[in-house]
Amino acid sequence: MSDQEAGAPPDGAPVAVVLAGGGARGAYEAGMLAELLPKLAAAGQRPNTFVGTSAGAFNAVLFASFAHLPAEQAADEALGAWRSLTKDQVFTPFLPRAVPVVLRQYLTGLFDPKSPPLSGLLDTRPLRDTLRTKLDWHRLHANMLSGTVQAVAVAATACHSGRTEIFTEGPRATALPESDADRAVDYTRTVLTEEHVLASAAIPVAFPPVYVQEAGGWYMDGGVRLNAPIKPAIALGARRVVIIATSPLRYLPRAHRKAAPPPSVLDVSAQVMSGVLADRMIEDTRTLGKVDELLKSGGKATSPAGRAYEIVEYLYGSPQRGQSGQLGECAAYVLDTYFRGTQRLTNLDLTVLAFLLGPGHSRGELLSYLLFEPEFLDAAMELGRRDAQLLLDEAGNDATKLWRSDAP
Repeated sequence: MSDQEAGAPPDGAPVAVVLAGGGARGAYEAGMLAELLPKLAAAGQRPNTFVGTSAGAFNAVLFASFAHLPAEQAADEALGAWRSLTKDQVFTPFLPRAVPVVLRQYLTGLFDPKSPPLSGLLDTRPLRDTLRTKLDWHRLHANMLSGTVQAVAVAATACHSGRTEIFTEGPRATALPESDADRAVDYTRTVLTEEHVLASAAIPVAFPPVYVQEAGGWYMDGGVRLNAPIKPAIALGARRVVIIATSPLRYLPRAHRKAAPPPSVLDVSAQVMSGVLADRMIEDTRTLGKVDELLKSGGKATSPAGRAYEIVEYLYGSPQRGQSGQLGECAAYVLDTYFRGTQRLTNLDLTVLAFLLGPGHSRGELLSYLLFEPEFLDAAMELGRRDAQLLLDEAGNDATKLWRSDAP
């Protein structure tokens, strides 16, 4: 949509990046944003607001901490942070810990039925240390104090209420939006630390919930309720929103049924995870496009609080339609190619996990969330960069033509 059209965001309008959750799939999102960032900056549309959930929260803080650098250098630094990441920096090896932990839990339960239950399958203490050291928190806060970054926000789910908490820092956090009663979203002004990102990334069952001291409560992965916080980004003042995710914006058409064995528990789990992470995000993007169409046609719309809506252009970056399984296929390929033979003996966690998941399609899909191995992270980043270039090619390499204001 042209800026000449009535109601369109003017030149220099605030641009936000919304980064969805997805565990190790966050490498894909980093690759895509790294490819888009220099083009957006060259067009005068460099993002100054970063909002994310789970791995997207990590990326939000990561890219915001490099916002003072030229766009290409910032992109390279962010990709370098992902390239240096390993699973040992995220969680401790599962097998050496699993047997004694489960045995202790069982024995304790026998003698004390009121003993606290197991809070998570994996020990994420290494991730806390990684977030503290790998992210430049001093630079992040400095970028917000200088106004280079207007806001950074991370979403987490409150265990006691199931509501989404948006922990926000930056100049735009001085007057936070009111709670969203329809979506059960609350806003808290804070000074962000590794604790908030760790809480946002606490994948249910796999990772233990995180106690956020200032909030006085336990939190888990923000993706449980709000995997792509589009509305919070708009509430923080964005007139253009870059949405980066690992799920395509459009579903596949209905397929002919084929004879197949009954789906396994893992197949069902993969479908449930896809629904939780993708469906609300897709519907929110469609709603944004429909409101834009209404406003362009001369209609008017207001928020529940009575604020008049404005046209908000968006850019949706993800795998192409029909390529939703590419990250799962990539994870399965990495596992089968790089972790076989004697290498399986030195990667017992992956070996046992792959055995438990079995040979089906869902194996790769589920692995792609936890496969913090350099081979997968590198491949995922390259896929993200490739898909970003496809978007740029469609726009004639002109970032100003990437934006849309219609329902997909």
